[in-house]
Amino acid sequence: MAAKARRRFTAADWERRYGDDPFMLGVIRKVIVALHRDERIATWEGLQEALREQVAQHSNLHPGVERYVAHAVEQYLDAHDELAAQHGEVRFVAFDPAIGSQGREVTVWAPLYSSVDGVREVRRLRVNRARSSAEAHDHWATVAAFVAAGVGLRVPPVKIRIVEAGLYDGSTEVVFEGTPDEVRARYEAYGRPVIKSLVEVTDYRPGQSCQNCKLAGCCPSLEDLSGCLGQRRPGTHTRSVSAADLELYLKCPARWYLETACRLPAAGMASEASDRGRIIHRWLAQAHARGTRCTEQDVAPFGEAGVFMGTLTTEEYGKAREFLAAHARSCPLADGVEVVAVEPSVYGYDETADVVIASQPDLVYRGADGRIFVRETKTTTQMPADENDAFDRFFPVPWLMNIASTAKDAFGKSEMPPVVELEVITPEGARVFTWDLERDQDMVRMARAEVRQRAGSWIRDATWSPSPGSQCTWCPVRRWCPDAADVPGGVDGQPQVHDEPCAGLQMGVSD
Repeated sequence: MAAKARRRFTAADWERRYGDDPFMLGVIRKVIVALHRDERIATWEGLQEALREQVAQHSNLHPGVERYVAHAVEQYLDAHDELAAQHGEVRFVAFDPAIGSQGREVTVWAPLYSSVDGVREVRRLRVNRARSSAEAHDHWATVAAFVAAGVGLRVPPVKIRIVEAGLYDGSTEVVFEGTPDEVRARYEAYGRPVIKSLVEVTDYRPGQSCQNCKLAGCCPSLEDLSGCLGQRRPGTHTRSVSAADLELYLKCPARWYLETACRLPAAGMASEASDRGRIIHRWLAQAHARGTRCTEQDVAPFGEAGVFMGTLTTEEYGKAREFLAAHARSCPLADGVEVVAVEPSVYGYDETADVVIASQPDLVYRGADGRIFVRETKTTTQMPADENDAFDRFFPVPWLMNIASTAKDAFGKSEMPPVVELEVITPEGARVFTWDLERDQDMVRMARAEVRQRAGSWIRDATWSPSPGSQCTWCPVRRWCPDAADVPGGVDGQPQVHDEPCAGLQMGVSD
């Protein structure tokens, strides 16, 4: 974060390569400014004409992104009119207001508006819906208000307002409103300390920010996974990838791009398998965090003494109990076994491919002999026939095998190569499939080939074309895809799948 706060900062030994894709919110901002000055938007027909003209100037937009941009601008202009009706007219002043001297500036990435009587309004744009601040002291709003109060305008400020604007539905939320004196006091108490901590931090903290970091390629905290993706040369730009990314990309490149890369608003169309998987994984994470073996008493019928519910509701526990009982009979945390990490987020960098690699197995533990075991857990209603069937059905297996064989200590230091396990749970029972990376060299080669093939298409793609088919029926971003096929799906429009899908790393809410 300290490097990101310094806009002109570059690493001495590595430079992030950026792609040609336009920044979606940047395009939306440009179109908004142009339309603020266009008198045609007074009528619906004029707005549509002006909007088409402005969007057409950005010819390199993905068709799905283009559709969302047009929708978002309309929603924003509706929100603009609604805010004016509620709080009074304001005029657009500038994007990204800043205060301070060059080199030590505080900038707010947002539009600034002002009224003739001294009201200044900053709007935080969100790709999805507006949210009321859940924080007692919203740091972003605190800094934004301080900057807005300090910008030199002809009319001095008398009130500062911070508003969230949801580009998906035109929703708005006022997250702060106060006088300049209140703004300055709030900034000194809650804003300045946060900024100071950001710019002065010197340690490395691998996490979601690695995916866009200016230091990723030379960061000592990332695992060296050079060659992990099996590519001979880099793709079009520096990228990041997880098993979930490649699994989703294989289904439909356009869906991956719109849902994961652009993070467009998605419809809630989860399958029963994915809902069930999330419930079970939440329970497993909380149970394994205790560091002890799961027992039959832990998964006894609800209401009995000793039942471990975690944070599951009664209804959720009822849906998951059969699966949890099956797991309890195969839980690996016996005497002498040490939990290394529960759902650890492991990040590495493949220098050959110029890709940040992310992985999050369900459990890493150390056996009594000191060896590292990396376990992935999947729920299904159909048990795989054998190791080969399990390997083919669940892509996290070759993904984890490939990472562990590239960097032996990626999931924990050990004298010997780790063992990758897949625990498959059905209502009738559980089975653990095992791949010993020291002995199963043929399977390691198959894992490398599988990852190389999947990553090869993804790393070279720059168009993200759709793959229309039955999956369009339940695709969560089909609203934005002009090529979505209208085909009958499964029961109630849901996919007929039995396996829990690859969940990937936890992501934040769309900005």
